[in-house]
Amino acid sequence: MLTLGLLAGCAMTDRTVGSSVGTAAPTTAGPTGAAGTYAASGDGAGPGADSPPQYSLNKRHHERTELGSQAAAELAVVRAEAARRIAELPAPVTLTAVTEVLRAVGAADPWIVEYDDRVEFETQVEMSGCLVGSVQRDGTAEVSAAGWVLDGGCHAIDGH
Repeated sequence: MLTLGLLAGCAMTDRTVGSSVGTAAPTTAGPTGAAGTYAASGDGAGPGADSPPQYSLNKRHHERTELGSQAAAELAVVRAEAARRIAELPAPVTLTAVTEVLRAVGAADPWIVEYDDRVEFETQVEMSGCLVGSVQRDGTAEVSAAGWVLDGGCHAIDGH
């Protein structure tokens, strides 16, 4: 008897309000995103160079905070000292030499990478903010003071 009750239950159809048997779900002409539609973004992401508006938020962690006046003043002094010391380095400038300069001006733990033609760095200077720079092998350097990245710290991790 129990078997008949279970089998009878399997044969029943769903009769909930608003549903009809044999009606297919509507389809869309193109792909949809989490928000239900794709909007042109111009960044080449998504099908046909379209992407949801939220894609622009994906890289916000790379954005930096604004420096306060006190932090900007402190970093300006450190930036000038770092730029002066880097300019004094013998060519070809190396990662080791740039690391030593950064540590000497108060940036104890830099993110630093060496390429064939340059050394790039992003580093915290005490609690003031960041120094961000690029040093060519011939000693030509660009060093700037910057605020923290929104993820915290000074380096916006790639591939994040």
